[in-house]
Amino acid sequence: MFQYIFVVVPAVFAGLVQGVTGFGAGILLMMFYPFCFQMLQSSAMSQLLCAVLCISIVWRYRHFVRLQICVLPLVFYFPVYFAAIRMAMKLNMDSLKPVLGIFLIVLAVYFIVGAGKIQITAGIWSALVCAALAAIIDAFFGIGGPTIVIYFMAILKEKQEYLGTIQTFFMITSLYGTAVRILSGQLSSDLFLPLAAGAAALLLGARAGSRIVERIDIAKMKLLVYGLIGAAGLITFLSGM
Repeated sequence: MFQYIFVVVPAVFAGLVQGVTGFGAGILLMMFYPFCFQMLQSSAMSQLLCAVLCISIVWRYRHFVRLQICVLPLVFYFPVYFAAIRMAMKLNMDSLKPVLGIFLIVLAVYFIVGAGKIQITAGIWSALVCAALAAIIDAFFGIGGPTIVIYFMAILKEKQEYLGTIQTFFMITSLYGTAVRILSGQLSSDLFLPLAAGAAALLLGARAGSRIVERIDIAKMKLLVYGLIGAAGLITFLSGM
């Protein structure tokens, strides 16, 4: 029962946040899952659940998806992810919990005080850097979304196009990552029921997010989420020492 609670409760909140902001589900899941599961297992669970969530959001915004914008970063993402996941499998990922903690803290600080101050121009080099960083962080921790958000926000200014297109990118990369992880044996059959419960919780949260996205004060919600990310990063860092 404790395991189910640890999977479901964060999933509801993660679905709500991604339904409103377009990203963040993986970060919120990885705030909690490493406390109950091994690091590689947590990353695999996060990617699978995010794939389910993204499919539902893409369907909702399917008429606004600009698929051609996803092609360039995907070309860079796939080979880098494949190489990074093979490297991650050779490492003791549980010993890297302090690294995940530091990364979460840095993310929180960036989004609280630095968001909007980094401006990039969309192109081959920015696609390469953002997609490669996303692939590496996804392979190790399952939370590469924030780096690629910077790229898509530089291209797409209309809210619905942004949500539909970036969720399409996340859907493709999450499905790809999940397939690679399953073939690598990172997801076992005993996780089927917890993952099914987590997927239902994510979809419930995303549905709630879609209903309040036009009314909620997103700035305040983001500030709360980023504060929680920073707190979780500190806890993860200390618990991994």
